[in-house]
Amino acid sequence: MDKAEAIRLLKEQHRTVAEGQDFTVDFFEPADAPGVTRLFYAVYGDGYPIDTFYIPEKLIAENRCGNIRSVVARTAAGEIISHVALYCSSAPNPNLYEFGLGLTLPAYRTASAFFKACNLLMQLVGKDGINGFFGEAVCNHTITQKLSRYVNSVETAVEPALMPAHAYETEQSAEDRVGCLLYARVIADKRRTLYMPPSYHDQIGFILDGLNLDREIIYPEAVIEGGKAEIKLERFEAAGVARCTLSAPGDDLPKQLQGMEYELRSAGYALIQFFIDLGKPWSAGMVELLRQEGYYLGGLLPIWFGDDGLLMQKHFVDPGFDTLKIQYERGKNIVEMVKKDWQSLSQKVRKEVITQGATMKKSCERLDTCRFFQTYKGSSLVQLESWFKNYCSDQVASENCERKKILKQTGEPPADNMSPTGELL
Repeated sequence: MDKAEAIRLLKEQHRTVAEGQDFTVDFFEPADAPGVTRLFYAVYGDGYPIDTFYIPEKLIAENRCGNIRSVVARTAAGEIISHVALYCSSAPNPNLYEFGLGLTLPAYRTASAFFKACNLLMQLVGKDGINGFFGEAVCNHTITQKLSRYVNSVETAVEPALMPAHAYETEQSAEDRVGCLLYARVIADKRRTLYMPPSYHDQIGFILDGLNLDREIIYPEAVIEGGKAEIKLERFEAAGVARCTLSAPGDDLPKQLQGMEYELRSAGYALIQFFIDLGKPWSAGMVELLRQEGYYLGGLLPIWFGDDGLLMQKHFVDPGFDTLKIQYERGKNIVEMVKKDWQSLSQKVRKEVITQGATMKKSCERLDTCRFFQTYKGSSLVQLESWFKNYCSDQVASENCERKKILKQTGEPPADNMSPTGELL
């Protein structure tokens, strides 16, 4: 079953759950899967981005293998009125889960079902390979920040302008992009080495205070090693966010960033994030290199790689620091230190980055459907030859594109491997 078929069945089988029923909280059972999918459909319609939560068989399989650990609030009739989970997501550390997927039917949001479900879920932390968890609390309101503190996690980073406003259309709770605070809680850990980046001694020291982690802090020189940097890039097109994990150092990083950033700006992305392993001796040098390229602090990511990680980020839109709604003093302090690091970039650099991001939205009108662009946009050859810059950067430049000329003349797109110059790769 695919998502379209699942949505069709959910529409046909739609039913209303009666208000005021008694309920119990319990760990997920396979029989709960249809009720969980009805819950997601009732709250999100067909707009939730993960297919698993519309397809009962997928939800059962993910819980069975441990990728998702769900807790539900269940009525005597078997209807699911609330759900929350720990689940494997973006962290490379398989023992660090994300806390989330929380939702409750509107009629039961004052019935404590969700908080009871959270209490049961927290019994898993520190057991069965779940050494800790993190979560992203939105900053267009403070409810999820309060919930994050309720499960004894604390603020460690901030992600301004992370999500587009249209992701919150159902709630009608955001007019601009929405930022998030990252929260974390670590239960099972060991003594680890942390190579402290010279520029962020005070900031990381502040974040570490309150996490109760045993760390050997080493203060290295920020040496930039030669060679080819290795970057794993993940694109989240709907959100306009690119996430990069730096797995090996190299002094060619600025050259790689030039092509990658141009490509992402051309596609209308708002934000690039970098995740750096602070357990690696070379991390300090790469942090300084990223700072030289206009990236600034996001915060600390406890046990993200097994060792701790550092989040750095660059926005092509206004980060909107002043629009963030922050509940607790620790969160306010982290936002302020991140904002100061952003401000430490020269005003000229900040304006250039944001202006370039806005300008790229005026790129060739066929860019999103261009088969050459879609096929080769990650190619180092395309980046080195600067074809995107010369032929795709704006609608005037795109008139020189041989692909576009052929399409206009014949009504058919040329071969996918034909470059804008007409050369076949």
